Amino acid sequence: MFKISFFIKKGDDVSSEDFRSYWLNKHADLNMAYAKDIGVKQYIKCEVLPDHPMTIAGMRNYQTGPIRFDFVDHWIFNDIQDLRQGAADPKIKALMQKAYDSEDKWLDIPASSVHMSTDLVQFFPTDANSVRATENDPYLKIYYHVRVFPHIPRQGAQLHWNACHGGESRQHIKYSKQKKYLQAHKIDSTFVDELTALRGYEDDPTIIGHAEGWVGLDPAPSSFSEEEEAAIVNMTMDDIDLFADKNRGNVFFATEHYVMDETVITRPTKGDKPMPEFFSAVY
Repeated sequence: MFKISFFIKKGDDVSSEDFRSYWLNKHADLNMAYAKDIGVKQYIKCEVLPDHPMTIAGMRNYQTGPIRFDFVDHWIFNDIQDLRQGAADPKIKALMQKAYDSEDKWLDIPASSVHMSTDLVQFFPTDANSVRATENDPYLKIYYHVRVFPHIPRQGAQLHWNACHGGESRQHIKYSKQKKYLQAHKIDSTFVDELTALRGYEDDPTIIGHAEGWVGLDPAPSSFSEEEEAAIVNMTMDDIDLFADKNRGNVFFATEHYVMDETVITRPTKGDKPMPEFFSAVY
């Protein structure tokens, strides 16, 4: 399984209300005209909540910069081959171009970014598939769009992010307000590179992926002292400082809108195919 994530900023001359209507309706329809043909199994539009109290508190706690984005879109796939074959079809290319032409009127494309990633799950309860952040669910979704310091290689930062930061988070899971938590680690993608060049998306090599967490709106009372919790939070924040440039990162909460929701299957790597370079580098 892998996914492509679009971190989207609307144009400055577009109202939030008009953009929301376009993005959740017309834009979704344009992409659904070809999404299944390129292998998309889940298509999720996540609406950023810049003024929500949880976003304001998250930015303060994580000490991140101003929010850059208005929506985050995810395309989730079973197999890379489906994307390669579908995107090479001239009919599909025409439908994709139609969507691009429509976007040009609405987006600040240079301020938007896209990356392909694979998910490294940190917290995953037995009911994980039912933990969602739609308007009808008792959760909101927190994002951390991660940019590292320029002197730290991506693979080294990803190793620390998963093995050290993720390990610390898993060890202290009882202190977390997140029901489910995953790290979406950026991987190399010819498709994304070509799309970035074609559309003019931001091309920042210090982006190593993003974190996604589902936080309950009515969390259970804490069974530990404020001092104990504060010590764990401080440890977590200090660890982030070792690899992430907080000032250029983004933390915000969002709600999920499922446009397509089919079963996603993670298949093993076949014997005649090498392990993805990402995994060999990290593990």
